[in-house]
Amino acid sequence: MEIEQNNITISAPKDWKLAATLFESLSNNGPTVMISAAAGVPHYFYANFAKHLIENGARAVITYDYRGMGQSAGNRQRWPELRMKDWALLDFPAVANHLTKQFPDHELVGLGHSYGGQALGLSGIDDQFSRYATVATISGYWRDLESPYVLWFKTQIIGRALAKLLGYIPKALSVGEAFPGTIMVDWANWIKRPDYFFSDPGLPETKRYKDVELPLLSVGLEDDPWSNENSIGKFMSHYSSADLRQHWISPTSSGEIGHLGFFSRKHKTDHWPIVSDFLLSGKWPAGL
Repeated sequence: MEIEQNNITISAPKDWKLAATLFESLSNNGPTVMISAAAGVPHYFYANFAKHLIENGARAVITYDYRGMGQSAGNRQRWPELRMKDWALLDFPAVANHLTKQFPDHELVGLGHSYGGQALGLSGIDDQFSRYATVATISGYWRDLESPYVLWFKTQIIGRALAKLLGYIPKALSVGEAFPGTIMVDWANWIKRPDYFFSDPGLPETKRYKDVELPLLSVGLEDDPWSNENSIGKFMSHYSSADLRQHWISPTSSGEIGHLGFFSRKHKTDHWPIVSDFLLSGKWPAGL
């Protein structure tokens, strides 16, 4: 199958340009898919999974970098004005609107990895999607995680110090790309709260979660060092009106998965169809 792959730029609010890649097959008539990344992870990380979706019938798939991240880094002099909530409130809707305008005759579905699964509820545009899947989307409260003291040290000590001294987190200390110190501080503040960001007075948009009503597949990874049933269940419970179903994946002969590894090509046969079948045809994993 011939897959067209084009790097594009999407205009987002507050005069920010978002770097994105659009994958297409003119011969397909399936849904369009929007993939929203985990914090710190560059959008090209999801290219192989995007191609897999096209190979299995998607009309188009888009991946993108949030403002201040990767190829959407923009002017670093503007980084102090950025907030982590901007990714969900400004960037997420801008990309979704681009897809719906570009492909008005195709349903829109979404996939959120980690933070990308949190962004749906904050965005206020959930009604644009026919269904949505999340992978490793968790409550970030540090005590709920599998390695709490490691996370505490990295965020509350190292992360805050670098944010103050440098104004950003270097690529070498991120899971993927350098990112603004203001983003680090937001995240560090949220993970100290037992309810993560749901009691943050600067984020009233959390009230939107209860209004999300679409089919929602939450995928947990049993060897993910960041998450467990409590951290995933606690966060996903805020999608209280959604048709929410939880599916757990265990490592197989394709190897370990972890928090980021689901999108590795080695899992194409064993694990990818669980998510791609749901996105492209609405098929729930067996047993759900």
